[in-house]
Amino acid sequence: MKLEQDVLVVSVGTKGKKVSHPWTWHVRRGFSTGQAYLYVLPAFLILGIFAYAPAAFVFYMSLFKWSFLNYGTQPFIGLDNYSYLLRDPSFWQALRVTILYVVISVPLHLFLSLFLALALMSGIRARAFWRLAIFAPFILPLVSTVTAWSWMFDNYHGLFNGLLRLVHLKPIDWLGDPHWILFSIILYTTWKSLGFSVVIFMAGLANVSPSLFEAARVDGANFAQVFRYVTWPLLIPVTLVVMLLGTIDAFKMFQPVFLFVGPGGGVGNVARTLGLYLFSEGFSTNPHDGLGAAISVVLFLLVFTISVAQFGLTQRRVNPVE
Repeated sequence: MKLEQDVLVVSVGTKGKKVSHPWTWHVRRGFSTGQAYLYVLPAFLILGIFAYAPAAFVFYMSLFKWSFLNYGTQPFIGLDNYSYLLRDPSFWQALRVTILYVVISVPLHLFLSLFLALALMSGIRARAFWRLAIFAPFILPLVSTVTAWSWMFDNYHGLFNGLLRLVHLKPIDWLGDPHWILFSIILYTTWKSLGFSVVIFMAGLANVSPSLFEAARVDGANFAQVFRYVTWPLLIPVTLVVMLLGTIDAFKMFQPVFLFVGPGGGVGNVARTLGLYLFSEGFSTNPHDGLGAAISVVLFLLVFTISVAQFGLTQRRVNPVE
């Protein structure tokens, strides 16, 4: 019997025979793999130049008393910038404000986006109009929407206080009262970013087979039972993705707070997030770019840790351990 030269059986395992290919097959496979990597090489180069290299340089800056206004040698100070952050009360206040913003805004954003997605997928009238109305704020320019909302928050001529006067309630100093500043910003950012999450939830709902809902209704399930036992379990992966994206955006919050109440974060710095703290330390009249870089590294580590934890939770819910 003539032995085949292209395939050789080398061992037999418990699940069948293990096949070993000759060196020519590995060469061809390596050549094909190399071609595939050449196609993605431009993307890797762009990311490396404009994303990964600057990120590595920021970490490098955090180890120095760096200042772009100083054209001489930048003094190496090791971890002194991080040690300063741990002793700075302003850093801990900014961290508390950021965490409070995340804890309030992310669940509110998640609940409203899921509710609106369910409403839009339920066959309501003028569905195309409501889709456009909900998604439009996400694509509108940030500065223009902040300007409009600043008028709506106005103490004397604003829309919100006008509505309060109609129902004989006391007007609120939305952007001047320390108790309402952060809530006002959360109200705006939820409205601004809601459309994107609604689209993601609608895509998840569109992938759910209608036969599952019909079978549940045939078995006598009401709307709440269908949502609890059919819709919600199938939407868990999508929900975790929306939660992850919302958490990352919330930790990086800067522009709306800066435009509404300025770099100080309002009265008593009640809305001074880590983004504003980074701006004040790294881009003030007497900037310390090394300290600003250290704040960026700390913010990155916080977001990275939470992202990894949520990603791990996503994988467990999508592929549960048997």
